[in-house]
Amino acid sequence: MKLHIALLIAASFLLGYLVKGRWGQRSGRGWKDHITGLPNRADFEQSAELGLTSGNKMALIIIDLDNFKIVNDQQGHLAGDNLLKEAANNLLQTTSDLGTLFRWGGDEFVLLMSECPQNLTAVCTQIEEQFDAADLGLSCSTGSAKQQKSDTAATFFERADLNLYSNKS
Repeated sequence: MKLHIALLIAASFLLGYLVKGRWGQRSGRGWKDHITGLPNRADFEQSAELGLTSGNKMALIIIDLDNFKIVNDQQGHLAGDNLLKEAANNLLQTTSDLGTLFRWGGDEFVLLMSECPQNLTAVCTQIEEQFDAADLGLSCSTGSAKQQKSDTAATFFERADLNLYSNKS
């Protein structure tokens, strides 16, 4: 029964992403980031709340682009936007088989996985290494959290965010 629920949630995330990304209207601000084309923060919150009620053990990874502000400050915001698009494409290729990638905002992305991998730390390391190997001129840092019974989308994200800042220091 749990496997069926997990498959339904995963299929729902995928179908929602495909429908919104390929056939949705570009002006829809409620679900699509206008720079990267990824689902946005509002869509993450809705997907996370839905997933948290399923009974599955989800995982979340926050991906933060290191020193991104320097690009905007030295090269301008258009260059920053172009770099965000490249970073999003790279991260999407790296994470597409793991879960759904969202743009949280600024230089942060969130990967929501319908099932928690056995070694979440290894997945984070793999994402960081593959991003570094893409040679975009930036590195990234990650923070992760495993779902807990009492989680809301906010508490789930907050634990991953605390882990991110712990990893960066």
